[in-house]
Amino acid sequence: MIHARSVSFVAAVCLVLAVAPAPAWDAAGHRTITLLALDRLAQTKDCPDWLKADPDRQKIAWQSGEPDRWRGTRTPTLKHENDTDHYIDVEDLEPFGLTLRTMPMLRREYVSALALARAKSPDKIPAVNPATDTAKTLGYPGFLPQAIMEHHDKLRSSFNTLRILESLPDAASPRRQLQIDQARANIRVEMGLLSHFVGDAAQPLHTTTHHHGWVGDNPKGYTTDRGIHRRIDGTVIELHALTYAALAAMPADTTPRVADHANPWNDVLTHIERSFAKVEPLYALEKSGDLDKQPGKDFIAERLRDGATMLGDLYASAWKASKPSAQEIEDYLKYEARD
Repeated sequence: MIHARSVSFVAAVCLVLAVAPAPAWDAAGHRTITLLALDRLAQTKDCPDWLKADPDRQKIAWQSGEPDRWRGTRTPTLKHENDTDHYIDVEDLEPFGLTLRTMPMLRREYVSALALARAKSPDKIPAVNPATDTAKTLGYPGFLPQAIMEHHDKLRSSFNTLRILESLPDAASPRRQLQIDQARANIRVEMGLLSHFVGDAAQPLHTTTHHHGWVGDNPKGYTTDRGIHRRIDGTVIELHALTYAALAAMPADTTPRVADHANPWNDVLTHIERSFAKVEPLYALEKSGDLDKQPGKDFIAERLRDGATMLGDLYASAWKASKPSAQEIEDYLKYEARD
């Protein structure tokens, strides 16, 4: 399957309409990234014990595939909300007068900036036919950075709620235990969703207009085969046996990925920049035939491991930033008293 987004904002719209949605990494790749990230989180000081063991680890890993499963329900509402969260075509920000570093962090401010740019310079940004783009997704470069931030902060909130519940004097009561159980379920959901989008960002073809073969000027003769995306997502991983066990056996990367636990926006952009820098090297590996050899194995392993390292540090940052204050505990109890 192929992305339901434009091949390029400078390409003919008619080429776009034949394009269908596609995931980044197959489900196995997303599960592998999640489990490696949980390994990294387990090294964090005061990481909850329940996140270090099965079945919770396996539940979170399975949940990492949910945003791709949403794509199976092909309604305009769900496609509009979900499809554009899986990518950011960095090159396609330029016609809107934006770069990765100048795009707004807040989703609606970003949408407003895109709309204003389109109104100001309609000649630079080809129009999309509303009759064929029923989900209204083709006019956007993507929302992947915003999706990562939103799910990070939702996870932080879910962690915060759990920690408040566990701090209460009646935490062992049946009522509180029921709430704690549901709070943990909410955390598993958000950890899985965050994993998906951080993993997407580690797949270079989710950061570029060249997501399903090279488009536009092509002086180096890179492949234009749309099947390259599917090949990277699953075929190459399977060919090189890049399983969780194989990647977990490699030396861990101890380089910190998140500097600001309260607001990791810049760290998220750096994560995407690392991946975007790998777009042309990936195409070069495909052209040379090395994608199916050791250089290709090393390349894909590095991308999976980088996604896992970033994810593990975002998990840790959400946990560190979630420690409840006395005021948050007091506010929670006031809210609960109204039940």
